[in-house]
Amino acid sequence: MTFVLMLFSLLTTAFAAESPASTPSMPIQASLAVLRQVGPDGKGSAEAARAWKALVTTDIHQLPEILAGMDGSNALMRNWVRSAIDDILERARVDKKQLPVAALEIFVRDTHHNSQARRLAYELILTVDAKAADRFLPNMTDDPSPELRRDAIARILKQADKAHEEGQKDEARRLYQKSFASAREQDHIDKAARRLRELGQQVDLPKHLGLILEWKLIGPFSNAKKKGVETVYPPEKQLDFGASYDGAAGKVTWTDYTSKDEHGLVDLTKGIGAHKVSVGYAAGEFASAADQVVEVRVGCYNAFKLWVNGELVLDRGDEFTGMRLDHYVAKAHLKQGKNTLLIKDCRGESQPGVPDFWQFQLRICDANGVAILSTTRPASPAPEKKS
Repeated sequence: MTFVLMLFSLLTTAFAAESPASTPSMPIQASLAVLRQVGPDGKGSAEAARAWKALVTTDIHQLPEILAGMDGSNALMRNWVRSAIDDILERARVDKKQLPVAALEIFVRDTHHNSQARRLAYELILTVDAKAADRFLPNMTDDPSPELRRDAIARILKQADKAHEEGQKDEARRLYQKSFASAREQDHIDKAARRLRELGQQVDLPKHLGLILEWKLIGPFSNAKKKGVETVYPPEKQLDFGASYDGAAGKVTWTDYTSKDEHGLVDLTKGIGAHKVSVGYAAGEFASAADQVVEVRVGCYNAFKLWVNGELVLDRGDEFTGMRLDHYVAKAHLKQGKNTLLIKDCRGESQPGVPDFWQFQLRICDANGVAILSTTRPASPAPEKKS
């Protein structure tokens, strides 16, 4: 059953049990507190239905207080609140009451609030003031809300494209540089980089993203019957780059590999060989300027595991999931100085009509996607030309 149908069913049951007149009034904060307790499998749903019914009676001018209730909430609670807001808005429309635009603007500008709640408030403002984007977006290129930041970057790129079309190269370059510096999503990053190169500016995309390009590879080991992901092969026990082991096709040793792909793709087929149904390992080093918590973001098409300093931080047993930048994210602690990364990439059986990749990409950044670089990072190699 979809969430909408489940919610409708719960609300219908609650309404049938009690008439509107018999529903006890409940302060906003009390209603929100009840909704916060809703858990999976319908836990607390009956109480939530009553709290929701009380919440929808709220006056539209109290929307900022309701939106603030989404701070620190889970997705289920946010769905209840959004549903209540829809009803509040519909009743206000019938009663011809206006949105509290000024209060909503204050809410949007407060970056401490939940990103989805701020986005919703922003969209509500736009319904009555289409020009509000011109007030908000210029200051949102580094906003913690991914959706608001994306809109802000898209706006700059549109301005840059216009300047470029009109022959204002200096202005176009300035705007593309601004969007490139703040963009966090691949389509925006790639477009800004491409335009800057067209304008004669060099762009180091791997460095900008914090992609790890230098690796040592070893393999293949067997992935027969998909058992490779859970089989503990020697590289997981000890990283000894001078060692050799019995692999799936004879003795295997570590080899150096440098990615020349500007998106940091590490192609194990190129580095190890065209082995099917195999496990390959890639080990890298990262010199951290300080003890710090970072995000390690991985794109990988296959089942994989990732260790940072011997600690397992990502374990994905699914395969053929598609591959994109930042597909998987994990927090990891880096100590000051040398840190080790180890990724295990498990190539499965080929499937008809499904790409047969044996590759991954990995970058290190902060929670906002800003690259964190190794203190010993070498210069990025010239990107290889696409065939």
